[in-house]
Order: sequence, then structure tokens, then C-alpha cells
Amino acid sequence: MQNKFQSHHVKNLNQNFITRDSKFKFRCTQCGDCCRNKKLEDMILLTTMDVYRLCNILEMDTTDMIGKYCDMIPGKESMLPLLIMKQRLDGSCIFLKKGKCTVHEGKPLLCTMYPLGRISLLNEEKGVQEFHYFLKDFKKEGCKAAEDEEQTVTEWLERYDLEQYDECARLYGRLGNACSKMMHALDSDDQRREMFMTSFYMMFLKYDRDQPLEEQMAVNLAYVQSLKPDMFFGDKLKS
Repeated sequence: MQNKFQSHHVKNLNQNFITRDSKFKFRCTQCGDCCRNKKLEDMILLTTMDVYRLCNILEMDTTDMIGKYCDMIPGKESMLPLLIMKQRLDGSCIFLKKGKCTVHEGKPLLCTMYPLGRISLLNEEKGVQEFHYFLKDFKKEGCKAAEDEEQTVTEWLERYDLEQYDECARLYGRLGNACSKMMHALDSDDQRREMFMTSFYMMFLKYDRDQPLEEQMAVNLAYVQSLKPDMFFGDKLKS
């Protein structure tokens, strides 16, 4: 589900790929600059995992949290509902207060992972989606991080327990792709509007923060696929 809001995350990707054992130097100085003056193309798209994490730290349900803290943008190519965090009038993140992140323990995974980025690519031999990591040019991006702490990619991921959401990320990709495929297959505007709201509900709203996320995402994916089984299980149905 690449789109113009995500394309900057994989810019110059080829020369920046790194392995899990690669070392890099980075220490956040908590200046808050990366949470200010965001342009639309630099906005962080929220995933189901981000919504789930924010709901837990804010102790809110999905409907209330999204209504209060998020804006929705229709994806042009994907035709999907895309979520971003609201900004204050001065261009700062709505969760920034006195230069500090007020949802630090539940902030979006892209924020938590920085300065690492990653992309999911299909391993055709194994038939599974695998994550590949790259180091962003944080100095060129204007980040004021110090370079006095060294760690490997694995150590950085383990520090914030980021890999607990890997399977959820794969399910999010499959769910988004399924919803987008459905949207493109519809003929009328009325059908597309209905599917747009169904996609929004299944991708972001139909989740209970007190229940395991992966299981809920799998159920929502199965529901979307059941709306048009020929599209997703055509060969299996024939056999």
C-alpha cells in the first residue's frame, strides 16, 4: 500500500539497507523538533497497531480516540481511509506538550523505530513477507540527536519490544490490500462509499483495547475476504 504519503520513507532505500547486526550511533535528545512543523507529505500515517497502542495509553476506545486526536485522508491510489494525528495551529503534534511527547510509551511505531525505517518485501521462495531495515539520514533531516550511543538494529528493536507487532503489521498489510482491492472492483459511487466506511471500520474502529490485537485483526481480515470470496479464494473454491 505505497502512496505519496509513504514514499518518502523508502527514498534512497537501496544504499541504506542494513542488516540486523549493523551498528549505528544515535541518542534522542528529546528536543521535540521532529514533532513540529510537519508538512502533509511528512505526516505519519497511523496503522491499526498505532491506534491500538494509543487507545491503551490514553485509556480510550477507538471511536473516541480517533475522533479527538486523528484526521482522516482518503488515499488517492489505494482509495482507502488513511489516518494521521491532528496538529495544533502552530503545526506541532497534538501530543506534544512543553517539548515532550505525552504518549511516549504508546507513540506510533514509526516514531518509536526512528532513525530506522523498514519495508516489507515478499520472499517468493518462502512465500512470506519479510521486513528489511534501513537507516535514515537523520542529520540531513535536521534531527539533533547525539551520536554518542552505539547499538545494533536488533538491540534497538528489542529495546522497545517492537517486534511483538510484526505479525500484526503483516495482517495490516493484507487487510489494507484486501479493502483496496474491493474498492477498485466496485462499479458505483454508492458501493464505493459503503466499502470505504466498511474499510475504515475494519481497519481502525472494530478493536477492543483489552483484547489481543492479532486475533482481532485476523477476524477482521477474514470478514473482508468473506464479502467476495471468489476474489480472494477463487482457485481454492474451484478445487
